[in-house]
Amino acid sequence: MGKQYYFAVLCLALILSACTSVHAPSGFLGDYSHFSEEKGEHFRQEYVAEGVDLTKYTKAKVNPVELKYFENAAGTFTEDDSNYLASRLQESLEAELANKYQVLGPAERPDERTLVVSPALVYVKMPERLLNVATALLIGFQFSKGAAAFEAKLTDGGSGKELALVTEQRKSGGGIKDIKSILIGGFFKFMHAEGAFKRWGQNFVDLGTPESTS
Repeated sequence: MGKQYYFAVLCLALILSACTSVHAPSGFLGDYSHFSEEKGEHFRQEYVAEGVDLTKYTKAKVNPVELKYFENAAGTFTEDDSNYLASRLQESLEAELANKYQVLGPAERPDERTLVVSPALVYVKMPERLLNVATALLIGFQFSKGAAAFEAKLTDGGSGKELALVTEQRKSGGGIKDIKSILIGGFFKFMHAEGAFKRWGQNFVDLGTPESTS
């Protein structure tokens, strides 16, 4: 196969890697009427309460990931799987938030300068790895993509006031910059999901960063 073929395959993979969508409401957020049909600036769906300034916070705290609403009716995921995914989501959010905020630990009390993130993992889809091995050998491309969806509430650490709500389903990892997920994610159980977790952490940082005026 020529270089043009592989270049076309890579371009297609990059295009497909940028897919975000709306997942069915899980119930975690309670009221979903705030969301519009339009795509949010940072997440697929996002709502920031009127008058809220998310850029004023200097600290962040991530509450334990809620698994009550996680879709697993078919028993696809073991308890160990679910707990692993929850811990990886929390670790990824904290690691990315640490690039902007002082991240508080579990025992540290949030105050009025703390942005509190309460996430719920609601959906994970694993890629069909054997299918991807076969298609990669035949045509150099992975067809089956993993996916993940979450919902989150943002509250003020001092007052407990609800500041913002976000939801997103992301396919194929963290987007076009997540080259690792694009190239080999289809051969691993949770690589696409973990790529999405990291991207959500980055999106929270962007959500709390003032827009550039230059």
